[in-house]
Amino acid sequence: MKKYILLGLLISLILEKVNSQIRNFSVSPLPIITADPYIGVGFGALGNATFLMGDSSNTRYSNMMLYGIYTTKGQLGFQFNHQVFTKEEKWMIQGKLQYLDWPENTYRLGGNVSGDTPYKEKISYKAIEFEERVMKRIGKKNFIGLQYRLFSCWDLKSDLNGNSSFFNNVAIGNKSFVASGIGVHFIHDSRDNVQNAYSGKYLEVALNPFLSILGSTQDWVNFRIDGRIYKNFSTNKQKVLATRFVFEQAGGSIPYMIMPQFGRYYSTRGFVQGRYRGNTFASLESEYRTHLWRFIGGVAFANINTISEPKGEFKYFNPAAGAGLRFCINKKQRTNIRIDYAKGTQDNGGIYFQVTEVF
Repeated sequence: MKKYILLGLLISLILEKVNSQIRNFSVSPLPIITADPYIGVGFGALGNATFLMGDSSNTRYSNMMLYGIYTTKGQLGFQFNHQVFTKEEKWMIQGKLQYLDWPENTYRLGGNVSGDTPYKEKISYKAIEFEERVMKRIGKKNFIGLQYRLFSCWDLKSDLNGNSSFFNNVAIGNKSFVASGIGVHFIHDSRDNVQNAYSGKYLEVALNPFLSILGSTQDWVNFRIDGRIYKNFSTNKQKVLATRFVFEQAGGSIPYMIMPQFGRYYSTRGFVQGRYRGNTFASLESEYRTHLWRFIGGVAFANINTISEPKGEFKYFNPAAGAGLRFCINKKQRTNIRIDYAKGTQDNGGIYFQVTEVF
C-alpha cells in the first residue's frame, strides 16, 4: 500500500508543476466506442487535455488523457497517461497509471501456434501498472533519462481450472507476480506533431532491468528499439508515408503476461494482442496517409512480424495488410478518430476503432 501512496504523491507533484506553467489549455471530453479483436467492443468515456508550457515556436504541445472502458469480453480498465514538454523542451516527462480487471486468451509460445484448445486458454487477472519517465534534452531533439516501471499482477485464474497448461507449463509468475525496475531510455524526436506527424523522425532505445532488489518476483531484463520515419509528399502536407520498426528482446525469468508479443505498443494490426509471444519480437510496418474530402482522410498499410520460438529460433514471418478512414475532430492538434480493417495470417484479423493514430 505504501508504494501506491508514493506513486500518487509523485503524480500530484507532477500535476502541480504542470499547472503552474500551462498555457492554451483545452479539454476534449469524448464518449468511447472502440473495437478490435483483443477487446471486442468497448464502451466508456475519455478526457483529453492539450496545453503549452512554452512558446509554440520552440515547445510542442503536451497532452494528458484519462479514460475508463468496459468491453463486451468482460474487461474493465482505467488509465491516466501523459506526455509533457517543459518550456523550450528542456525536459520531457512521460508516463501512465493503469488499473486492469482483465480476462484474455493466452496461447503457447511461438509464432505459429494454433488458436484451438489445448493451445488456447482464457486467463483472468487484476493488475496495476505504473510507468514514469523523466528525460533531459541533450542537443536539439535528443532526450536521455530514467524510467521506473511497476507491473503488479494478482488473482490469475484459468477457465480450465486443474487442466491448465498455462500454470503447469507456460507461466512464470504463477498466480501473482511483480515486475519492478529502473531503466535507461534515449529518445530522438524530431516529429512536427507527437499525435499525428507529417514529417520528422522518432527513435527510442530502452534498457529496462527488473530485479528482486527492487521488488520483482523474478530477475529479467527487457531491451527495446522503436524507430519511425515520416515523409510528406505534398506542399499542403496531406500525403504522408509513415514507416515504423519495433524490436524487443527479453531475457531471464520473464512473466508470461508481459513477454514480448504481437499487438503491444499499437503494433501489428491484423493480429490479436498476445496471439503470439516469445523472448524476441520484431515488426516492420508502413502506412500511406492521404486527405480525401473535407475532414475525412484515408490510409492503406501493411506489416510483417516475427517472434522467436521456445528454443530461440525464428521460423515464421507473419504478414498483414489493411486500409481505413480518418475523421478529424481537432484540426489544430491533428486529432483523428480512426477506423481500420486489417487481415493477417491464420485466424487473425479484425476492425480497429480508436482515437489518434497508431504511430
